[in-house]
Amino acid sequence: MTKLEYEEEEFRHSEQSNGVIKKGSKEKKLSVAQEGEGQGRRCIRDVRIEMINTQEQEPLVQSPFGDSDKMPVSVLERMFEHVVYQEGCLPPSVKYVVFWRDVSVTPRLWFKADLNCVKEKFRTDLRIHWLILNRLVACEDVNMGNKMVAGEWKVRDIQAFLEALCEHCSLLRGLNLSGWKRHNTRSPEVSYYGMQKSTSAINAQPLVNLSQNMSSRLTHLVLAHNKVAGFTQIMTAHSDDQTNCPNLQLLDLSNIRTFAHNMSLLHVEKLQIGCPKLRVLRITNSQIWMAPASLTEQVASPGFPMLEELSLAGLEEDQTTTSRSVDDDCIERLLKSSTKLRLLDVRGCSKLTDSGLVRVPAWDLEHLFLSACYITRLQNSGLELIVQKWAHSLLEVDLAWSTATAPLDAAVLALAEKGPESKLRILNLCGSSVSLEPIKTVLAKCSSLHSINLQSCRALPRGIKRVYTGSQVDELRNSLQDKPKTDGVDRRVTSRPPRWGCLPETSETVVRTLVLLPVLDQGDLGNITC
Repeated sequence: MTKLEYEEEEFRHSEQSNGVIKKGSKEKKLSVAQEGEGQGRRCIRDVRIEMINTQEQEPLVQSPFGDSDKMPVSVLERMFEHVVYQEGCLPPSVKYVVFWRDVSVTPRLWFKADLNCVKEKFRTDLRIHWLILNRLVACEDVNMGNKMVAGEWKVRDIQAFLEALCEHCSLLRGLNLSGWKRHNTRSPEVSYYGMQKSTSAINAQPLVNLSQNMSSRLTHLVLAHNKVAGFTQIMTAHSDDQTNCPNLQLLDLSNIRTFAHNMSLLHVEKLQIGCPKLRVLRITNSQIWMAPASLTEQVASPGFPMLEELSLAGLEEDQTTTSRSVDDDCIERLLKSSTKLRLLDVRGCSKLTDSGLVRVPAWDLEHLFLSACYITRLQNSGLELIVQKWAHSLLEVDLAWSTATAPLDAAVLALAEKGPESKLRILNLCGSSVSLEPIKTVLAKCSSLHSINLQSCRALPRGIKRVYTGSQVDELRNSLQDKPKTDGVDRRVTSRPPRWGCLPETSETVVRTLVLLPVLDQGDLGNITC
């Protein structure tokens, strides 16, 4: 029986149960009272049969993509591998084709696994060990952090779990256990270790053992958004001569809080010796200050020659963050040999001066964030010199909340000096006292500008104080191109006639003034002295 015949038979049985058609009879027995109802049902039946007849039938022969005899397994694996590289995972429709499902479970396609998608009731020891043996054999990156998902993996024996990873996942290079409350001493051969946004305090001893076991294999260490006990001990273990991490490239210490009343100390010179390949250093809004060092230690330190990103930003109202301790000496110690620096974030650094920034050895800086800095509020600062140094390479500049009008206008004009050669794409002037003429100049000369923030700029006219992106920047450029220059003087006041007792000395003005005055008697005119 075909699908069409089966649906017609099923419809007959449904009509038969309603008393419309009798079994074995083609005649319809409808009473006069049921005639209208029967006609309606007959019309519905005709429509249903017509829809069934016009419906496209499924092909009897399977397509070659779903047939294992016609489609080679190696070809389908390559296709799935390309999809995984592009999209991150295979679509759910794969499980509806038996051949596709069998190929999708190949361990070769599981080179990156995010186990946060597993339902909470399946997050057990048995499940994770089964995944390690059957799916994660060729995996390179495993994410088991729960920063965005409620609940965590119910792994009772973490030691056995890590030993299984070490034994069976030989290609593993990344492991994220963010939010785990218990960390054991032994770690697999990974190059990335993340503990971001843990729900409990991090003890120093597991991380010290981590550096001892991984040593040269560790390339990324993320401790952001945590409360850390023994921070100095952790950093000493990563920069010690015997347990250092020479291949560490990323160190994220953002938003770290400590238990002690005093701030934690970071020995910069020791970190530079232990991690010479560091490329990214983030100490944003953390209770970490630079530890003092002798002149001998500073001279012997090699610096960070590979550093590309340095973030020392902090909240202006928080007196305990890193930004409160950053001064010219700190910047010089951190960037003494960083000629490859691409991003510098010193927002909120109240002790940093323009001379400290000008001496930065990098010449091709691309991202500069100076919002709420001391130099943006000083009237005689060298903000223009700072911008001129990197005007040829800057892609993004943040000068928000700058109150020094003259240095700010000069800095914005310096960004436009390169003209069409300027690479500037993002300019943030929110809450600043920038004038209109520098804005018109930078819009006219920086053709690559993609976004400009003019919110709360009190010196600008009404109607343009907002954020502009994309085509809106072009519209703003065209609207300001033909706008006349204003000197800020109300010309209606200067055109008024002078009052009595303040007449000008020229006779022409006296005649013009007397014409505008009310009619006076000849005797009153004789009393006027010029």
